[in-house]
Amino acid sequence: MRKKGEILDYQRRVMVEMRPCGLCEREIEVSALTEHHCLPRSEGGTQSHVALICGQCHGMVHATFENRTLARRYPTVESLREAPELQAFLKWVRKQPPTRRKRNDTRREKV
Repeated sequence: MRKKGEILDYQRRVMVEMRPCGLCEREIEVSALTEHHCLPRSEGGTQSHVALICGQCHGMVHATFENRTLARRYPTVESLREAPELQAFLKWVRKQPPTRRKRNDTRREKV
């Protein structure tokens, strides 16, 4: 028989809505997903250019690329997923639990 605390933990896990991150494709709680403007607002992007990605990926994208690079080379999450600059990161992050949060340092030179 389950204890009272175990039942509440189980119910909480069942009730949480999960979705895949648009970039790394890990299952993440919806509340932990962030809006990434694939075409940055500063480059003419609108709400229709938004993808939901996890905070870990979002931080790495903006640590790696300038907005004009995102607009010119990677205007969709699909093209961003294929970016050579992110391949090592994506390989690493896919092995991490969704709760893992590591601060992404800005790259020496953004692309």
